[in-house]
Amino acid sequence: MSEGNKGFAGSAVVLSFILGGVVGAALAILYTPLEGTQTRGKLKDLTDEMKEKSGHLSEEWKEKAATFIEKGKEFVEQKRGILSSAFDAGREAMRKEKEEMSQTEGV
Repeated sequence: MSEGNKGFAGSAVVLSFILGGVVGAALAILYTPLEGTQTRGKLKDLTDEMKEKSGHLSEEWKEKAATFIEKGKEFVEQKRGILSSAFDAGREAMRKEKEEMSQTEGV
C-alpha cells in the first residue's frame, strides 16, 4: 500500500457516522414506549432524513467520480501525445537510416 492510501476515505468515514447515527436513532425510537402512530411518524421522518443525506452523499460521489474520470482522460491524452511523438521520431530515424543505407550501397 502506498503512503497516501493508508486509512479510510473521508466520505466513507462520514457515511459510517451517518449510518451509525441512523441505526442508533431507529433503535432508540423502537424501544421508547410510544403509540404506534407516533413511532411510525418518527420512523418516517428518520427515513426521509436518511434519504436526503444519502442523496447528498451520492451527489458528492458522482462529482468525485467525474473529476477522477476527467483526470484519467487528461492523463491518457498526455501519454498518447508523448507516445505519438516518440513513434514519429522513431519512424523518422528509421527513414533517415534507410536513406543512408541506400546511399552507401550505391557507392
